[in-house]
Amino acid sequence: MTASQVLAPDRVTGATTVWAAVQQCRARAAAYLQAHACSTEQEHWWRHSRTHHAQSHADHVLYGTWAGVLASVLLGADRSFGAATRQRIHCVLSRFQRPDGTFLMAAVPESQRRGQDIEYFTFHCTNYAVGAARALAVPLRYPLAFLERQLASAADLQAWLARRDWARPWHEGNNIVNLASFYAILAEDGATWAGERLQEMAEWHDAHQHPTTGLWHGRGAGRGWLWHALAGGAHNLHLYYYLGRRVPHGERIIDTCLRLGYPGITSACLDIDMVDILCHLRPLGHRVSEIDFVLTRYLLELLQVQNADGGFCDNYVTPHVLYGHRTPAGVSVTWTTYFRLATIGMIAATFYPEDRAQWTFRNTMGMGYYHPADAHRWLPSHTGRWVMPQLLGPLQVWLSERRRLRWTRQRLTQRIRSWLA
Repeated sequence: MTASQVLAPDRVTGATTVWAAVQQCRARAAAYLQAHACSTEQEHWWRHSRTHHAQSHADHVLYGTWAGVLASVLLGADRSFGAATRQRIHCVLSRFQRPDGTFLMAAVPESQRRGQDIEYFTFHCTNYAVGAARALAVPLRYPLAFLERQLASAADLQAWLARRDWARPWHEGNNIVNLASFYAILAEDGATWAGERLQEMAEWHDAHQHPTTGLWHGRGAGRGWLWHALAGGAHNLHLYYYLGRRVPHGERIIDTCLRLGYPGITSACLDIDMVDILCHLRPLGHRVSEIDFVLTRYLLELLQVQNADGGFCDNYVTPHVLYGHRTPAGVSVTWTTYFRLATIGMIAATFYPEDRAQWTFRNTMGMGYYHPADAHRWLPSHTGRWVMPQLLGPLQVWLSERRRLRWTRQRLTQRIRSWLA
């Protein structure tokens, strides 16, 4: 995308803005989703990427489908889905659900799970598959019975929380948000005990928050450790947003994020984690101009890196490998496209609140959950508007050049490592 495409006249003020580029991004992403959707008489699903063959990597149909559903709902493209299409999507999701209610990519061997234990892997598959079903309002084939069998009592939950290894905050943050999402879903469906466990999780978080960073982690040092703590904390915080509870040490959490400055586009996971925290906590009114500095740069760069097919990739230097499936560097991936769109959507909803209704964020906890009105029931929201940078054109060029140099350096480093190996 060129600078002239990103800089467009604002429909209200006449000033230069990215609003029109966001609309163009949405349209192109919708085209990507349509191109990667596959339909038969019985099933409707999305490919993991354009290099995904459902015969050789059948389990990745689950990954492509939950991402395709959540991205379609986010953009409002699901409004074109009729009852028959929704039923066919339900058939695809049901293929991966087991009688205890969990979802699993069962054909993925342990060696390809990137060090994830079976509980983590199962929770991950289940949260995003159930999130897709809830977003489309289609029923599950089986109820989430596994939770009532394993984690229904207060004692069971406390024992599970005591086993968390906070030397791996990113890993455990995912475990926390997944379990919290299951409790919330059951509570919404009438299980009183699940709502009680959810409140106990929040109270446990109150007692274990790190007073310096405001996050949840063990001891560590360095920029890399701080990133892992932040990535984990972004997940933990969803529990507070969902319950409408005051976030303790919210200003400290903002300070922690801003210590990292603006790092430039990295992985879709890290980018959405940073943006998720800053967009949710911006209403505190703490260091808002610095938050907007970071969010503006994220938005401009994300609009720059959208691929010609309308999708987004996760890695611009090396191939993207997920559970045994390999996608070439720079090629769009469906789950990455959803994460990138959710990141853009959160920033756009922050900067253009009058257009917030065009984004339908997921209604279950997990990446892409963004409901600021619920998250800040505990305080009056900061109402300050985004102050548009005066020099968007030069900033756009600077971000592009900085990114080009960073990726050139990373590619060179990768080649040297390959030669040495």
